[in-house]
Amino acid sequence: MMLNRELIGPSLFLALFTLYAIVAWQIPLLPFEEYETVTSATLPKVYAAFGIIVCLLSIGATLLKPTAAVDEDNALEKSHVLRTIGLLILMVIYSAALEPIGFLISTSAFLLVGFFVMGERRKAILLLASIPVAVVFWFLMTQVLGIYLVPGNLWS
Repeated sequence: MMLNRELIGPSLFLALFTLYAIVAWQIPLLPFEEYETVTSATLPKVYAAFGIIVCLLSIGATLLKPTAAVDEDNALEKSHVLRTIGLLILMVIYSAALEPIGFLISTSAFLLVGFFVMGERRKAILLLASIPVAVVFWFLMTQVLGIYLVPGNLWS
């Protein structure tokens, strides 16, 4: 069997959701949550279970799908693997940059560079698809929902 995009994607997500489930089941409950139906660990557990089920269904559907001929478009290409590795490295840099430079700048830069890594080269699209999205998301989270997002050490 040839390893293709339809199989490797769900397999990687299955591994990630399994790790997420392990962590979710280790979330300690606060004393007042002991007898509650819905706790701070409920939603992570639901996400983990739902993700695992969807991944298993996707893997099963891929394995049960009849294979007529080798599809060259579906083969795993080196450029796709390099883009994926680049995005993973970018995610690590993003998580490290959140505290020092803040949510708005790090998220805008993450989206801008991420779109560039994925192949977008038009400057207008890069700027309009990254900066406004980060600003609107920041506004919704902080001003509408009242959720704290790291402002960064640059501003203090």
